[in-house]
Amino acid sequence: LAEAEDTSLVWVHDYHLALVPRLIRARRPDQFLMHFWHIPWPAWDVFRACPQRTELLQGLLANDLMVFQHPRHVEHFLECAERELGAQVDREEGLVEHDGGVARVEAFPISVDFAALDAQARSRATERWMARLRRRYGLQDKVVAVGVDRLDYTKGIPERLRALERLFQRFPRFRGRFVFIQKCAPSRTQIKAYRDLQRQVEAEVDRLNTTYGTRDWQPVVYLPRPLPPAGMAALYRLADLCLVSSLQDGMNLVAKEYVASQVDRAGVLLVSELAGARDELSWALPINPYDAGGTAEVMVQAAEMAAEERADRMEHLRSFVAVKDIYQWMDDHLHAVGHLLAARASKRWIGEHGPEIRALVQGRSRLAVLLDFDGTLAPIVPTPEQAVLPEAVRGTIERLARTPDVTVAIISGRALGDIRRRVGLPGLIYAGNHGLEIAGDAWVWVQPEAKAARGLIGPLCGHLIARLRAVPGVIVEDKGLTASIHYRLTPHPYLETVRSAVFEEAERNGGLLVREGKKVLEVHPRVEWNKGSSVRWILARGSDERWREDAAVIYAGDDRTDEDAFLALPAPAVTIRIGSGPTATAARYAARDCSDVARFLEDVERWREVSAGVRPSARGAR
Repeated sequence: LAEAEDTSLVWVHDYHLALVPRLIRARRPDQFLMHFWHIPWPAWDVFRACPQRTELLQGLLANDLMVFQHPRHVEHFLECAERELGAQVDREEGLVEHDGGVARVEAFPISVDFAALDAQARSRATERWMARLRRRYGLQDKVVAVGVDRLDYTKGIPERLRALERLFQRFPRFRGRFVFIQKCAPSRTQIKAYRDLQRQVEAEVDRLNTTYGTRDWQPVVYLPRPLPPAGMAALYRLADLCLVSSLQDGMNLVAKEYVASQVDRAGVLLVSELAGARDELSWALPINPYDAGGTAEVMVQAAEMAAEERADRMEHLRSFVAVKDIYQWMDDHLHAVGHLLAARASKRWIGEHGPEIRALVQGRSRLAVLLDFDGTLAPIVPTPEQAVLPEAVRGTIERLARTPDVTVAIISGRALGDIRRRVGLPGLIYAGNHGLEIAGDAWVWVQPEAKAARGLIGPLCGHLIARLRAVPGVIVEDKGLTASIHYRLTPHPYLETVRSAVFEEAERNGGLLVREGKKVLEVHPRVEWNKGSSVRWILARGSDERWREDAAVIYAGDDRTDEDAFLALPAPAVTIRIGSGPTATAARYAARDCSDVARFLEDVERWREVSAGVRPSARGAR
């Protein structure tokens, strides 16, 4: 607090400081606090055994933004907050209301500085280290595997060594030609359990070398001393295999360091199914660290994998980590912070602020009304095809669109053809696929990069339909430029299956992007475009940048994807978030439901008719 000003962002890290946010909040009620939790958050049945569970939750819920490594950890945390504290939880929005505050809970997986690691791996210093390590440990013509860990019981080092012994027992052809390098960093040596683990690992290494080694071959090389960055990069480049055998891990950055250092694209990554990295790095080979025989078999598969497949897998992994690097991770946090800071103003219901909105609508020469569809104009329904635009709302929109100097646009996540059919009115601008395709009565525009990536969506949908065929309630929707995987009707035990399949297939099919909506996962091409971009494009098309001075702008939406539009429209634009619960939003106003929106649009129509000198419609004024 001595260092932070009132306007500073305070970023707390990991479990050691779980109580700190509440202590800061007590001293600085308005300080913006966010917390990144590096380790897994346990399920309720495990967490309930913790005697200090109430204090931990209260400490963490003092944050404005609480971030975990994996969506599964978010789900666990929300359940714990609900069960232990009786907090009000909105799972669709990732919000927890407790003790007078609202915390946003997100999942942003941590990463590495890909560019720096890649450059280090290509350096001359690294190549000198590679030559030194080959000579020192006789690695020429050997299959080299590496493990890099702190000496910690969660890293599965003894389990890894058991798998190595099983490899030599069941596949004797690897004796004399397979070398495993275990790079260890002693950790928390003041704690007896960690000292005991260190002795156990060192004794097991000695036993394996004594049992299986020969005069010309040392099967396990144990490196407990620090190496410089070039030495670490050399280890990663030399390794044909990298083993990550964590028993529990929020992420495990060794996996990503290995990928970033594999500039030769010759290595194979093996990742524990119990590490968060497994869910992101789908081109790695999965292992169960408790299954020594199974891990040995995967080691054989990796060691004997064809060079072409090695290169293909590593290229996919490198492409992913290059994009989802540590700077993207930071951007994810800061983007969320931007939304939350914009939302700090108290909720202002549109019905209670009619005069000020009317003054804006009637005080500008032009009006732009930009509307989401599902949850804004049409109520949310169990399946996408059931959505229907109420006739009264259709009539209001039709009359607004005919009013002089009024532009009406419908901006939806649905495909362009779908949203045009459902609204069915001429004279409007329609934006489908979150604005990747936009059309008027006589023109159509498609975002160029999305158009080029169109061929990736069909195969992705085909693979997902095949993988999720046995999952009840899931709907895979191919929208041409994007895909939506709806799970509103899917039982909760299947959600992790759906989520894993979508993220894996998105990466496998060209590195597509996955965004979360209300009971839906949206798969997009990796382009810098969203509803905010499309709103600016639509407004600028009509009047270049003069819309900022000439037009009153109204935007209404109910989903996270609409937040980009709220941020893209500076004051005095009327931005409206639909929903009655506690919502962290950048919108300046709120509406409770679609009925509120319908009444508001009728008011806007009447206000605009009056300002344009048009005789009010027969419905009468309220």
